[in-house]
Amino acid sequence: MRKIFLTRAAVSAGDDAFDNSREIEVDEQWKLTQILDKIIEMGYLPKIAGGNATWSVAYKNPLAVIAQQWSKPKYIGGIMSEFPFSNDYKDFNRLHFNYHVQEKPELVYTIIGQFRSAFPR
Repeated sequence: MRKIFLTRAAVSAGDDAFDNSREIEVDEQWKLTQILDKIIEMGYLPKIAGGNATWSVAYKNPLAVIAQQWSKPKYIGGIMSEFPFSNDYKDFNRLHFNYHVQEKPELVYTIIGQFRSAFPR
C-alpha cells in the first residue's frame, strides 16, 4: 500500500476555514484511473449547485480534468502510460486539485493540455 496526501482549493470563502487535506491509501499497482475513481467515489471534491464544478488534478504537472457533469476524468496527453509508479513517479505521494469554478471543462482541458505540451518533462 502507498499513502497519498490530497490537497484541494477551496470552493467558497467558508470552505477556507476547513482543512481540505486528506490522506488515502492505495495499492502500489493502481493506475491513476483507479486512484482518481477512489477519490471521486469518496466525495473528496465538493459538488456545487448547478452541477458544473470543474477541477484539474496535478502531481508536479497537470494530470487530468475532472468535471462534475462528466462521468469520468479526462487525462492530459498520454499521462496514463506513466502510471502505476514508474521511475519518474517513485516519489509520488501527493495530488493537488485546483478548482476552476464553473468554467467549461473542455476549455480547461484544452488550456492545460497546451501548457503541458509547451513545457514537457
